[in-house]
Amino acid sequence: MAVVDLRLPTALLLLLLSAVQYSCADLNFIYAVCSDLPLHHEPDACVSLLKLDQRSYDATTQEELSSIALDIITKNYTRTRDFLHDMVSRHQGEPIMPPCSKCVYWFNLYLPKLYEAQALLAKKAYHDASLKVDKAADAPGICDSEFRDAGVPSPVYRTDAFLLVDSQVTQDLIRFNIS
Repeated sequence: MAVVDLRLPTALLLLLLSAVQYSCADLNFIYAVCSDLPLHHEPDACVSLLKLDQRSYDATTQEELSSIALDIITKNYTRTRDFLHDMVSRHQGEPIMPPCSKCVYWFNLYLPKLYEAQALLAKKAYHDASLKVDKAADAPGICDSEFRDAGVPSPVYRTDAFLLVDSQVTQDLIRFNIS
């Protein structure tokens, strides 16, 4: 009769179970922070935003989650601006080009506000940092207006909607910091 060594499979099973428990605990922290905010929307928007960055699972304070959310929206604003810039290059002389160009202008104007917010957050100037995020959140709305005014469908309409919600989430995470 053959003897089966169950130590390795048992060790793997225990490792997997501890990883599941660890990730659930981290997700529980994220959900607890998001649920405690006086949000203008459901906590799911906050949780969804934070789940985009693996660092959120290692965060232990709301300040860390605020910083991560700010990093995420800064990258998303930059990607949107870069996409619109590419649209300008590809659609010279077409009706979509002028509103794309204006949107690039607006994102370039407001994107530095997010970098200023990062510096203020590092100094624990939560109120001022949240105001910078609020100001930067003007860019997606103004961009949508540029397309609407030109009578051209916006290629970033849905992206702008997400940017607005994610900006509100980030602003609330920063403003109501309990650290």
